[in-house]
Amino acid sequence: MLRLQREIFLFFVFISLSVSVLCNETFQNANDAYNQKNYADAIVLYEELASQEYKEAIIFYNLGNAYFKNNQMAKALLWYERALRLDPANEDIKHNIAFVNQQTIDNMETRPEPFIKVWFRAVRDLFSVKIWSIFSIVFAAIGCACIALMIVLSFPRWRMTFFLTACIAFLFVILCVVFANLQKNNIIREDEAIIMDKIVTVKSTPDVSGTNLFTVHEGIKVQITDKAGNWIEIRFPDGNKGWVNKDAIEVI
Repeated sequence: MLRLQREIFLFFVFISLSVSVLCNETFQNANDAYNQKNYADAIVLYEELASQEYKEAIIFYNLGNAYFKNNQMAKALLWYERALRLDPANEDIKHNIAFVNQQTIDNMETRPEPFIKVWFRAVRDLFSVKIWSIFSIVFAAIGCACIALMIVLSFPRWRMTFFLTACIAFLFVILCVVFANLQKNNIIREDEAIIMDKIVTVKSTPDVSGTNLFTVHEGIKVQITDKAGNWIEIRFPDGNKGWVNKDAIEVI
């Protein structure tokens, strides 16, 4: 019950923050600057909001659009990816990410993943943390109502029906909580990054004297696999790995 109350409280906090964002003067000024094609000013204002407590997909998405219009593709992709983590079912964000990826110089083939992993991620990304949490509250309410009706009613057949319904509802509560936690962990993960430098030479070892493996350009999404001082080992979409200076990337 305490967990349910906490989820309800967090939901209303989320709603109040969303409303405050939409009514925020800085947000309105950023939108005005964007509509007037003052993209540099819009970027400054959206960045100001993003650095505060307003971790909202709409801000990250608008910031990505402003960077895109300002011809800063790597930055645009970075903020689109951050927006997608908060709103994983948003088709506009997915479309913009795909479009920006088409503009990158390096066209890497993505290494195929196991079907079960792809399917599991697809189910997780059907809804945001907020929606999964709402579903868990709804199913919990249904389960509790069924338990109450089961206690009140005296007909064995109805009691069994409500008991089974309650079991199914609580099973869905567990599933929704699991996927909500998976989404939350996906939002806060720090093992993905975007190549930010125009040109980056990938090294075989975490040292300037290491062998040059290959050269890549800005705008590639990579996975961080290891760290050593100022060097980061990254895996590229095609499965190749190498070391780059940490200043060459920015964590999503």
